[in-house]
Amino acid sequence: MILKLDSAACLVKIKRWGPVVFWMLVIFLASADSSSVAHSSRIIDPLCLWLWPNITLDQLEWVHFVVRKGAHMTEYALLALLLLRALSHDRGDARKWISSAWVLATVYAASDELHQLFVPGRNGSIVDVMIDSAGAALGLLACYGVLHRRTQKADLQPPTQEGSVPASHPLPHRPSFADQLLCTLQGEDIENRSQVRFEVQDRLQREHGGRLILGRNSQTAHLCVKNTSVSGQHFSLIFRNGQFEVEDLDSSNGTRVNGRKLDPFRPVPIADGDRIEAGEVLLHFRRLI
Repeated sequence: MILKLDSAACLVKIKRWGPVVFWMLVIFLASADSSSVAHSSRIIDPLCLWLWPNITLDQLEWVHFVVRKGAHMTEYALLALLLLRALSHDRGDARKWISSAWVLATVYAASDELHQLFVPGRNGSIVDVMIDSAGAALGLLACYGVLHRRTQKADLQPPTQEGSVPASHPLPHRPSFADQLLCTLQGEDIENRSQVRFEVQDRLQREHGGRLILGRNSQTAHLCVKNTSVSGQHFSLIFRNGQFEVEDLDSSNGTRVNGRKLDPFRPVPIADGDRIEAGEVLLHFRRLI
């Protein structure tokens, strides 16, 4: 079991941080190229002369500057987004992830300029660090704007009874007494960048003996989440004697309640407002009756 957990955790970390390391290596190798200006000139100069035959040397140099600095901003915008993707798998809020991604991208930009001091024909510049940092900030702001817009659109869509749906706070109106819910599980699927919402009605007690299973396998799980960090049968939600409980089903990546990892097959009681983590799926428990 220990080996299973270790290998799963290693694969998750590679999936998160592998693209970050790869892109950092690309930036490092580009900085180590002492002939990068000459290489870019072979493309920019003919293109500019074709578009603007009467372009002057000063104007051509200005185009070079804009293109090269724009490329710098783009590569650091992408680095910041990859860092955000890796960091947002951990616990925390979006502001923490965004600020951490920006700081790490800026620190790497500074280290890259320091590296260029030792490359023949290249030199480091604090201005370039500021430009790279601005590119990272613009990339993160653009990402935030897109996610915020998606969240606003999701608020207008009605939730379904089960499954992953783009739903968000505030909760919809309370159902009638005849259709009253026992609870809701609502939160985020970090891997798929989507919201997850489950509404659990009285069938939890009547049809399933007070037990529902959350997992990735739609054939065996009553509440299905298509996330690779979630096991086929990850945890059980139990309702007995008027009390809700959560039981980990020996899942690969574990189940946590308010940050505390559960022992397999040992149910623990949960209360309104508790946070349940199943791999990379973060759920908030809300008891409605």
